[in-house]
Amino acid sequence: MAKKPSKPARPSRSSRPSRKLTVLLLLFIVTAGLYYYISHKPEQGSKPLPPSIEKTSSGTVADYSEMSIKLHNAVDNGLSTNGIPVGEKKELQKETPRQGGEGLIRWRTWQTQVTAPQDKTPEKLRQLLQSSVARAGGEILAMQPDHYQGRSVTRMDIGFKEILAGDTLTIITDRLYIGSEKPSSPIQVPPQTPALPVRPSGPGVSMAIIIDDFGYQTEPIEMFAAIDRPITFSVLPYKQYSRMAAERGAGSGHQVLLHLPMEPMTLPDQVEKDMITVQMTEAQIQDIVLRALQHTPEAIGVNNHQGSRATADRRVMQAALSVMRNNQLFFIDSRTSGQTVGMDMARQMVMRTGENDLFLDNSSDIGYIKNQLRTAQRMAAKNGSVTVIGHARTNTAMAIREMIPELEANGVRLVFVSQLVR
Repeated sequence: MAKKPSKPARPSRSSRPSRKLTVLLLLFIVTAGLYYYISHKPEQGSKPLPPSIEKTSSGTVADYSEMSIKLHNAVDNGLSTNGIPVGEKKELQKETPRQGGEGLIRWRTWQTQVTAPQDKTPEKLRQLLQSSVARAGGEILAMQPDHYQGRSVTRMDIGFKEILAGDTLTIITDRLYIGSEKPSSPIQVPPQTPALPVRPSGPGVSMAIIIDDFGYQTEPIEMFAAIDRPITFSVLPYKQYSRMAAERGAGSGHQVLLHLPMEPMTLPDQVEKDMITVQMTEAQIQDIVLRALQHTPEAIGVNNHQGSRATADRRVMQAALSVMRNNQLFFIDSRTSGQTVGMDMARQMVMRTGENDLFLDNSSDIGYIKNQLRTAQRMAAKNGSVTVIGHARTNTAMAIREMIPELEANGVRLVFVSQLVR
């Protein structure tokens, strides 16, 4: 008679707890792995909030105020969380004409004075804010040296980029002016032998190079952006490549000015859009300056484009400068005329200001431009510093790039024009 197949042995009761422990251990390992992945995966930035769209008789208004507030709150929270003291803060409503169509782009922006503790450098502060800014849909667009209320600071531009109807927008919502905290007990160094006065003709003199007329062409933008020394981009508003020039200039570590069109003695064949003229009312002048600044949010200062007639008119200059002062910008007088009152008016209005000492490229010949730079070098040696103006042309970029070794070998230090204004 055949035997029945034997049944598999049932596990003993003593082995059951070990199996439960194995299952629990596996669950623990999986849970711990998921936690580690979630807590260590890279921060993913959110997309900017879409604008509210308003149809008006003059066109479509794309309002990014809600996104501006969201990003500003993220910046405020990031500063508060990390114990960063915040000082004076100024809020502004911004508007700029839409490119390629009628209407406006509207947003809000804040200018904030920040005092960084000694253990938090501006770069460390950038790292601390980066995550909260990204989660709100923004990014840190630029960091560069600047001045705020007479102090040397680092300026941090925070905002977002967006595509609206095929146009790429760069909107700055927050400008942080980061100053260092002064030591509570500075070390007192006893005076030794009296120091000899520093002669301006010695090594270490400063030269600021402003390049005017960005916005017409693309090639000079890249050539000047590639120069790894301080260059100040002065950008005309409303040109085909104005936004590209401002964004590329700031993004490559250079500084940006608004190149404000103003009335010359003789009107050229092609009159610039929204040029300030002496026939305009104060309100009209201020509106033009404000809209041009809104079109160039990267600008930390202004210099005049042409303007030999307008800069000689005190009423005109007072109206234009008042907008710049309210936006905490400085003014560089291009000195297109010996009759200009621009810098004098700015000083009377207690603004930071400076002036052009020499045009570099009245001729496009590279040899001529190099000789002008040598002349500027002699002026800097005599006076301690010099501010010069060239134009967004390929030959000017080539001449400057080739002259940098010679200038530096002779003790000339290239600086941003913001470092020379007083």
